Amino acid sequence: MTEPFELVEDHLGKLTLRRPNQEDVKDVRLRRAFPWSMPAQFVSIRSSEGKELVLIESLAGIDASLRRQIERWLDQHSFIPRITRVHDVDVRFGYQQWRVETDRGPAEFRVQEREDIRFLHDGRFSVKDADGNVYELASIEKLDADSRRAVEALL
Repeated sequence: MTEPFELVEDHLGKLTLRRPNQEDVKDVRLRRAFPWSMPAQFVSIRSSEGKELVLIESLAGIDASLRRQIERWLDQHSFIPRITRVHDVDVRFGYQQWRVETDRGPAEFRVQEREDIRFLHDGRFSVKDADGNVYELASIEKLDADSRRAVEALL
């Protein structure tokens, strides 16, 4: 069970965490934890330095107005584009240059390490670029033939 807390949003959209008998923590961030396929479970409230302060095991277990506030904040601040098509992956000099279409438009990015492409339990992949941005890639079976050919050797 999650300890009681509230989130107060200021005029700039920054959140302050309030908990009974503890000092308020300003400028907290909300992050969804894996698995992404269960977005209403395991939401982390973190300090601006990244330290986890509260882990919400399930949004279903908290007050409806607080749940709506958290969901709205996450929708506005979470940015995980879904790769819908892979045009090309150019492998050279130890890195991969990806040219893709996403649900947010075309993108081109560099993947430094093979470990930056992670298999998720439901068959999808997370792809982290050299700048730390994360993309979601559908399972191989759900990709079109050209996209599949572009990524098969990497996965």
